[in-house]
Amino acid sequence: MFEKKREKINSELKKFLLEQEFEIEESDDAFEKVIDFILRGGKRVRPMLFLEGYKLGGGKNFEECLRASLSLELLHNYLLVHDDIMDRDELRRGGRTLHKMFEKSYDEWTSLSLAIVFGDFIRTLSLKSILDSDFPSKRKQDAIEEIVKMEKSVIEGQALDLTLQSVPIENVDLQDVLKLYEMKTSSYTISGPLKAGFSLSPKCNGNKEEFEEYGKKVGLAFQIKDDLLGIFGSEELTGKPTTSDIEERKKTVPLILALKLGTKKEKKKIKSYMEKPPDPESVSIIRNLVESTGAKAKSENMASGLVGEGKRALKDFKSDFLTSLADLVVERNY
Repeated sequence: MFEKKREKINSELKKFLLEQEFEIEESDDAFEKVIDFILRGGKRVRPMLFLEGYKLGGGKNFEECLRASLSLELLHNYLLVHDDIMDRDELRRGGRTLHKMFEKSYDEWTSLSLAIVFGDFIRTLSLKSILDSDFPSKRKQDAIEEIVKMEKSVIEGQALDLTLQSVPIENVDLQDVLKLYEMKTSSYTISGPLKAGFSLSPKCNGNKEEFEEYGKKVGLAFQIKDDLLGIFGSEELTGKPTTSDIEERKKTVPLILALKLGTKKEKKKIKSYMEKPPDPESVSIIRNLVESTGAKAKSENMASGLVGEGKRALKDFKSDFLTSLADLVVERNY
């Protein structure tokens, strides 16, 4: 189910990107790197959800909607480019991040600047893919309004994330982290794409509350699973180092729970190692502590419970795809 959808989206995405022109000849090579970055891997879950929202609203013009759905994948990539710069990440989807790709041709500062500029350019393409589609203007406007709300939420969440980085982990409450996840992941990954696609459908004025509740629960589960993969996953499968979350001192659900559930000795160890410059030994010790305190199991149970709540939220909209996606969120290893 998912692979066939992903293949169709990838084919349309490649076609759309090759149609675009960046009218600065000196930057042709840079734009080719941007295309390579966007087409390299990716789950494509956001355009899939956009298409499902359209379908659940009684939509029939799937070829036109496929082009419009690219807006969510392009928005995602623009945010990834900027996020990789802020996190100083070097790997994404098993390859170099965009700013690191540019370093083959430019100095570090120019590479960072180009990545920011092309991230902004990807965002304009996101809007273009909907505006160029053959849907009524009012529906396109409503879909873009949903995307703008989603983007606003993720930017506010990123601001909160950055400010929390300077707060000692023992002073960060689990509810603060879940609020952050709701802002950065639930809307942007699940409910926003569903509602944007639904906005293009014949039932565009219908109730979207079920999408909101489903997205909130499944989105939280998605991020908690990401947290677990960021500590215990395989770099080969995730395409990112499994040490980066700990090295960057991210306040994740498993780490917050380890501090909450651990003995005094374990809590002291976690705080001590989180305050030190990262090294392989401290990363390994923190990983072991997340497991020994029961935080790993608690996080897994929390994600599974949220997925169940998300599926039960869908009363009027019956969708095998949304049910399967919710299950995949907690079963995946990438």
